[in-house]
Amino acid sequence: MPPRLRSLIYPDWIRECRGASLRDDLLAGVITAVLLVPQGMALAMLAGLPPVLGLYAGILPPLFYALLGSSRALAVGPVSVAAVLVASALGNLGYVPGDPAWIQGAVTLATLSMIILLTMAALQLGALVNYLSHPVLAGFTSGAAVVIIMSQVPQLTGIELPRDAALPGQVLALAANPDQLRLPVVVTGGAVLLCLLLARGPLTRVLQRLGLGEERGRLASRCMPLLIILAATGVAALLALESRGVPVVGEIPTGLPRPSLEFLVLKDWRDLLPAALVISIIGYVESVSVARVLAWRRRQRIDPNRELLALGAANAGAAFSGTLPVAGGFARSVVNFEAGARTQLAGIITASLVALTALLLTPLFHTLPLPALAALIIVAVLPLIDIHTFRSAWRYDRADGLAMAITFLGVVLVDIELGLLAGLCLSVIALLWRTSHPHVAIVGRVPGTSYYRNVERQEVDTWPNLLLLRIDESLYFANSAYIEQVVGNTVAERPAVRHVVLICTAVNHIDHSALETLHGMTENLREAGVTLHLAAVKGPVLDRLQASGLLDALGDGQVFFNTEQAVLTLGQDRTKAPDATTDTASGENRKP
Repeated sequence: MPPRLRSLIYPDWIRECRGASLRDDLLAGVITAVLLVPQGMALAMLAGLPPVLGLYAGILPPLFYALLGSSRALAVGPVSVAAVLVASALGNLGYVPGDPAWIQGAVTLATLSMIILLTMAALQLGALVNYLSHPVLAGFTSGAAVVIIMSQVPQLTGIELPRDAALPGQVLALAANPDQLRLPVVVTGGAVLLCLLLARGPLTRVLQRLGLGEERGRLASRCMPLLIILAATGVAALLALESRGVPVVGEIPTGLPRPSLEFLVLKDWRDLLPAALVISIIGYVESVSVARVLAWRRRQRIDPNRELLALGAANAGAAFSGTLPVAGGFARSVVNFEAGARTQLAGIITASLVALTALLLTPLFHTLPLPALAALIIVAVLPLIDIHTFRSAWRYDRADGLAMAITFLGVVLVDIELGLLAGLCLSVIALLWRTSHPHVAIVGRVPGTSYYRNVERQEVDTWPNLLLLRIDESLYFANSAYIEQVVGNTVAERPAVRHVVLICTAVNHIDHSALETLHGMTENLREAGVTLHLAAVKGPVLDRLQASGLLDALGDGQVFFNTEQAVLTLGQDRTKAPDATTDTASGENRKP
């Protein structure tokens, strides 16, 4: 049996499920389930779905992922970004939350996500994670977090906001309807929000001071969301908050999901496909990103293509269960990791406990106030607002900072999918701009050495008849004309030059357009009495140039092993005249 197939049928982690590893997995599974139960219900309602579907998303999907995934700590289930994308996509099609068509649309999105991810796995497209820049992803998730927070304002205030309006329209609607404000709703939501915020940081420090220790104090604080939600449910029942105008969850069906093949009926799939594509890619990128971070901490490995397969299977479980698309949750995965998860058994335990909750404990949440779930969602997505990355990107590279800002503003002010698309387009444009105007340095030899450096950075020796140009980028259609222009202008400024050497240490590829440009450059320089040479050409590039016929077209031009060999051969007329021959730069006015 092939090793890859054997690892899928009988994963390596099964042999590790004993002793201390088994104990750690049990603890991690329990703690993650404690976090997933209230979060799952809240995220289902964020997507416009019944709360029980959030529990269903935490049963089969993590179980399927545990059997196929390569990450030991990734916790799969409903996530906030996917939930808001589901609500946005279905709302744009005119569906109404609560209708059967809305639920069917969410299941269709899960089915399409399954198909997309499994297709990508079959095509071995796991490297796709490398093509979505971190600033764009951070801008998208930050914008989505703001959209999510704004979507919960009606649950926290009682003021109805237009679902199809962008952020400015919703803010104006909020300011224009203060008379709709319901004090019991505000008090309930505000109290739960305050308790959840205190549980995130201050409570951890208090528990540590009481002697629980750093790790136990942190783990105890992770259990607080469920305790706060249960307390809010009890208080709502005791004070009859529903009769005072505070909306509650109401009856939640008891039982496990009933697997069905109805998900194969893909209604409106063409209209939902763009949203499913965004959900799949963002979910995959975020899942693999957090999986990699956690794997590095324990010197483990992540297989990106296997993650595609496992996440595709997880979404198959979601579609089979009749619920929304799933992915790896950042917060839950970190909790799972810090709780001590050693193998995928922790995910199986989490799924089992969520199933037990759906089977037996849903009546406990009958009087759960909706403002409490809204507060839980807000606290969960607050860490997604990434101001640090924007500051860092803006200081280091304005193009990356601008891409993040455009993505954020597009998501918040226009549309989630369009905002992401705008950020991606801007990133591609910035990349093309940078690579189409590569750095080209005139170099000379550092006196007494065989090292060659930029004449504007170092005191170097040059030669009147020889021009050494280092090209710091691969040559392709977008920059070949620019390179030709730089070479032409530089030669025109130096009438004594008889040899031009292109130093190709940074050239990893030359496409056909650049090849044609080199042919034309060779002819033009020859007519001007100048010979073109190449130096330090990498083996794979040189092989292709030999097959192309360019080396024959060079005529008297040569291909040198390195720059030093070119200088020893061509730089015979050495002189140190500052105006035409030797650079004795003092370091002033050097270019960056």
